[in-house]
Amino acid sequence: MKDEQHTTSLSVLRISYLDAMQRGSGRAADQVVQQALDSGTVAGEVYLDIFQPTAYEIGRLWQNNQFSVAQEHLATAIIERQMGELHPLFRPQPPRSNCPHTLVIGCVPNEQHRVGARMVADFFEADGWEVHYLGAAVPISSFVEMAKEFQADLIGLSAQMVYHVPHISEFAHELNRHSLNNIPVMVGGMPFVQQPELVNTLNVRFSAADARQAVDRANRMFAAPGSAVAPPRPPEAAPLATLEAFQQARRQIIQYATARSLERDNEVAPLGNRAEQIIAAGFEFTTRMLETAMALQNTTLLEEQLAWGNQRQPHDGVTPAHLLSRFMLYAEAVSAMLPTDHAAAVNQYVHWMIARQQEIVDQSRNSNP
Repeated sequence: MKDEQHTTSLSVLRISYLDAMQRGSGRAADQVVQQALDSGTVAGEVYLDIFQPTAYEIGRLWQNNQFSVAQEHLATAIIERQMGELHPLFRPQPPRSNCPHTLVIGCVPNEQHRVGARMVADFFEADGWEVHYLGAAVPISSFVEMAKEFQADLIGLSAQMVYHVPHISEFAHELNRHSLNNIPVMVGGMPFVQQPELVNTLNVRFSAADARQAVDRANRMFAAPGSAVAPPRPPEAAPLATLEAFQQARRQIIQYATARSLERDNEVAPLGNRAEQIIAAGFEFTTRMLETAMALQNTTLLEEQLAWGNQRQPHDGVTPAHLLSRFMLYAEAVSAMLPTDHAAAVNQYVHWMIARQQEIVDQSRNSNP
């Protein structure tokens, strides 16, 4: 009950925070953040459960001409100021070794939207990484020089606008030219949230749904064989209103996710004439499991679904990587079909599934190099 009340409180605070942004009131936004902290919400939750969904919603409103450029710039300035104020509240973990891993992160050329990259940088720093945050619109040559100077173990690139994504390929080419292509690259930004398959077209290692998942994936990638790595963070309880909204939109979510999956010829071809039937059935099963998991506030059934799916689905031509791709599209469908607060609550469970499935994919790749 306490977790449900906390989740409900965050949903209310998100609505109030967006309202403050629409009014351009930094003072009202400060009051919302203070209410969150007073209720026991930690800084990381403020980042992921208030700042991030609000930034995404502002981007959507801007694309629909419901938010002016000036309003968007003001909202961004407010969020960045508050992130600076919250930064001391992050409790850095001790490094995982005497020689902590190093992250160099920033935005691709011409990309001025830097909030997402800053969030990721703060989460890595709190996890004990050595972090060098380069900010917005970093020239490729300068970025590569910094990666070389700081001996980066991991590079983070942010592209919030889809027309900036090609810079990522240019960056990979430049790394290769400097014989630094052994450094893994993670990417992030709205294009990768809306079209998760983009990451498969680029010469990069991974993308993540949020800053916490980025840290988790990076730590798993660098974990020594046999070492213990914390499991994905379990999702919080979803409010009853969210479960009801999800159930009402279930058919539209399944149809959206199925349609998006059918656009991927390389995944559809092995399924033949039964492609739509198999894909839709998979999303139907996923939806039922999510409904039950949210109702029971337990991820055990999701674990069982993942185990079953990865054992059974290859017989139908569906690989673990295909499942991962479809879970990402399912998260996209949830975001498209549900209001922001309900989508965020449901996608906690979907992102948990994505993180677990990514582990399975990574293990498969490591065992079959």
